[in-house]
Amino acid sequence: MTAFAIEVALLLTLVFAAALAVGYRLGRKHRPAEPPVQAEVLPPPAVVERRSSPAAPQPQPEPPVLVEPAPSPQQDLFARLGIADMNAVPPLDEEEEDEPPPPATQSPARPAPRARRRPPESLPGVRPPALDAPEGEGADDLKQLKGIGPQNEQRLNEIGIFHLRQIAAWTPEEAAWVGSYLAFPGRIEREDWMGQAKAILEGGAPPPRRRR
Repeated sequence: MTAFAIEVALLLTLVFAAALAVGYRLGRKHRPAEPPVQAEVLPPPAVVERRSSPAAPQPQPEPPVLVEPAPSPQQDLFARLGIADMNAVPPLDEEEEDEPPPPATQSPARPAPRARRRPPESLPGVRPPALDAPEGEGADDLKQLKGIGPQNEQRLNEIGIFHLRQIAAWTPEEAAWVGSYLAFPGRIEREDWMGQAKAILEGGAPPPRRRR
């Protein structure tokens, strides 16, 4: 009896196991197939178009303020006189509108320039003997003679006249030459430079000089 029960239990166990296997197979057949898992494909990166940034908006210039010009003196005059058409009256000359120029100041009269000196070779008379340099203790004071000032003394020295004895020895022809050279023809004879030089050399007093 015990052996029979064991056999029955084994049979039931086998039948149950077989039923489970068949049921598992049948369940898998009727089960819908799962779709294959596909790898996720990422979309390509968006191409970023490099566009130059729009230029900053330039500030719009302010519209110019129209300022009406002030009426000219002619327009003001026409408005006062009640003349509407300016062309009816001829315009004034621009030169008449301007202020007259100030009177030109007259420059002080200049003394007339002296006549151009002639070259020594063309002067009338004879050139007196000349010295290269003063003799003795130095040149004499030729200004002792009436008619000889600093300028004439310097010019006499330029032609080699340094001493009173030279002037005292001049001949009329030599005096005429020196007078033309100094641009004072006839002055030497009129003031008698030769006689004055002789008087001073003989110990006489020089003639008094005139005060200008």
